[in-house]
Amino acid sequence: MKKTLLLAYKDLAIYFRSPLAYVLMAFFLLASGYFFVVGVGFYEMLSMEAMRSPEVADFTLMELVVGPQLQNAGIILLFFLPLLTMRGFSEEKRMGTFEMLMSYPVREWEVAAGKLVALLGFLAAAIGVSALCSAGLLFMFSRPEIAPMLVGYLGLLLLALAFCSLGLFLSSLTENQVVAAVATFVALLLLWVLSWLKDAAPAGAKPVLANLSMLTHFEPFTKGVLGGSDVIFFVTFIAGFFWLTVLSLENQRWRA
Repeated sequence: MKKTLLLAYKDLAIYFRSPLAYVLMAFFLLASGYFFVVGVGFYEMLSMEAMRSPEVADFTLMELVVGPQLQNAGIILLFFLPLLTMRGFSEEKRMGTFEMLMSYPVREWEVAAGKLVALLGFLAAAIGVSALCSAGLLFMFSRPEIAPMLVGYLGLLLLALAFCSLGLFLSSLTENQVVAAVATFVALLLLWVLSWLKDAAPAGAKPVLANLSMLTHFEPFTKGVLGGSDVIFFVTFIAGFFWLTVLSLENQRWRA
């Protein structure tokens, strides 16, 4: 565990020495903040409408502000996380430090875990700042429910970790960062839109496509609903691609 944390600290320090990390974090916070402001404006408009017309249905901040913000944050992460995960192993190979890393007395799972923990640290910082700013403003002017919001941000973190586990695996297969980033983006996009494609699929394939879609399992979190099957999906997804990354590293160490 100590070696994993040391490797994670090294990678995290490299991230924050690079302008790319600050640019990506700033873009994420700005875009997330924009969707938060749009959601608040929409909520305010409907609140005014509800005061004039009792027929307007009940609605909550989670439905109109936090949920849509989390969904848009997931889409933003889909676009920018491949730019971070491509640096996981592809950059090490391009710079010639991968062989040195694998020559250290560390096991493959410790190397893979170090990369994933470093990305978790970066994500925790980005999502944490966004959550604190949004929640702080909501609590200043209203009384939002805490539990659904925590569930929503837990879902966003699980989604981001799932993105990272797939991206690190693909990064371990190539030394070309562009190939790693594009392959990760295409794979994540396909997994994201599978639920949209089910309408055009044969009847027997529809539930399969829906269950494989990340969007299907992420949407309940954005509504504040913590479902066991959705948590198991993301945990299995993360563990599965983490295991594949370890196998990929073992294969490359034995071939060296």
